[in-house]
Amino acid sequence: MFSRFFNLTGVCQLCRMNSIKKPSKFMTKRTSKFSYISTLNGQKYTRRKDLLSSAYTPVCCFSTSRTVWKPSDQESSQGEEDLDSSKAQALEIPESDDVLQEDEEYEECLQEHFHFDGVHHSLMVIHPAIRWGREKPRSTTPELQLSEACALVHSLPKWRVADTKIIKVKSHRGFIFMKGQLEELTKLIKSRTDISAVFVNVDVLKINQVAMLQGSWKLPVFDRYTLVLHIFKEYAQTREAKLQIALAEIPYIRGRLEQINEGQHDHLTGKTHYVVSGGFRFTYIQKRQALVSARERRLRGELEKVKQQREILRKNRIKQQYPTVAVVGYTNCGKTTLIKALTEDESLTPENRLFATLDVTVHQAYLANIHKVLFIDTVGFISDIPDSLMDAFSATLEDALIADVILHVRDSSHPDLVAQNENVIDTLGKLLPEEKLQNMLVVNNKCDLLSEYESSEDLYISAVTGTGIIVLKKKLEETIIKSTGRMRKTFRIPVGGEHLSWLYKNATVLSTRDGEDGHSYLVETIINTAAYEKFKHLFSKNKRKS
Repeated sequence: MFSRFFNLTGVCQLCRMNSIKKPSKFMTKRTSKFSYISTLNGQKYTRRKDLLSSAYTPVCCFSTSRTVWKPSDQESSQGEEDLDSSKAQALEIPESDDVLQEDEEYEECLQEHFHFDGVHHSLMVIHPAIRWGREKPRSTTPELQLSEACALVHSLPKWRVADTKIIKVKSHRGFIFMKGQLEELTKLIKSRTDISAVFVNVDVLKINQVAMLQGSWKLPVFDRYTLVLHIFKEYAQTREAKLQIALAEIPYIRGRLEQINEGQHDHLTGKTHYVVSGGFRFTYIQKRQALVSARERRLRGELEKVKQQREILRKNRIKQQYPTVAVVGYTNCGKTTLIKALTEDESLTPENRLFATLDVTVHQAYLANIHKVLFIDTVGFISDIPDSLMDAFSATLEDALIADVILHVRDSSHPDLVAQNENVIDTLGKLLPEEKLQNMLVVNNKCDLLSEYESSEDLYISAVTGTGIIVLKKKLEETIIKSTGRMRKTFRIPVGGEHLSWLYKNATVLSTRDGEDGHSYLVETIINTAAYEKFKHLFSKNKRKS
């Protein structure tokens, strides 16, 4: 009968364990469903509905629960339909004209989770290296992983690495560090006045992990997700890139809110968990979820417009039947430099840092035996990043997914080449069908930085010095011809007709020689299926195929 008054779902264990010490009415572990303890005056009451009829308001900053008292089914159903629409209106978020313009409440939310405060931090970089088990990386070392973490920090202007530390741990779950390790790190960090923040080199920290670490160190704590988003925000130039980055923030914030709602710590906010809006009372979590959902809806709407624009451009390229080559690879492997070497496009300005390319761009080149080829520069991959971060860039990655040829560029001089290669292959395996992977061409860039390398079937090039570029162009031509269904055809055409000028315009003419009769030409071409059928349709009476 009275069990409905004592629904403890969502009340954190910390509140319930310490209820006797608090001057408020909490249930204790020994309280039965027929009585409760008032810690205010110590008096024990018997079961009485009138004493429990008021809704309970939590006062503990750790509690994210709904009210302990729940109305009966009959009470809750009365007027429920009338209230639903009013509550929905109360949760509506005011929208600005520009979706990229963040309101004050959302900026506060970003600051809580990402620390987008414009501060140039001096970081303590900690790499928790897993000692054994299935979670331990097999193709890299803790030292190489720490080196990449430092490279991420150095990608941000005026950010620097104050100190580094490798800590051997059992797992990245739980609180990561053992008690003694945490005490040692806390002592080290507090003794250094030049450390303004800490970067823990894991993909995503859970909210209880962040709460514990920030509570111990009294400094902002970053993981790989938040640091990469800082890099993206710093270098995003176009509206499209900024929309994608804003969308990438949503899964991270939503994941944190879900962890709070499931009963994990909410030390970070320190907010009152009931917010009055439109005359209704909502939990702090409900209000934030509504805020995030409204922003996500608008961002996806804007990105859908971007997708439609790209679809128009994509259809034009398909209509013109230009072959496309998507250049992919690990971040900072030299993709943009290679495209500049292949296209001789002086407007390209490669940079030696992680994530120098955030927008997918298209550049044209002319290969010897192909009329025109379009090279697509893509966002670089990186390890230990959740799929939700890459999903935000799906609007631009679609251009790469439908390319005729995939050109996988590897940094052959990098000491962590094996792990980087595995990461790219695994990521492409999730994005591309098997037939696309079969048309993938792999090149080893930056061979000029190697003292020596083995001569094998692998193609070694240097986009900076030009070593191997001519061989690469020939292999690209062969791969494009194979993947796009282009054919080598020799035509016998009459002298003085329009045939030759049409072939020069719509196909790649390899050679022209006089026919034996003196009244015709033998023209060797590379032509696609559509152009070949069109040629037959236009010149069927006068064309002879050798």
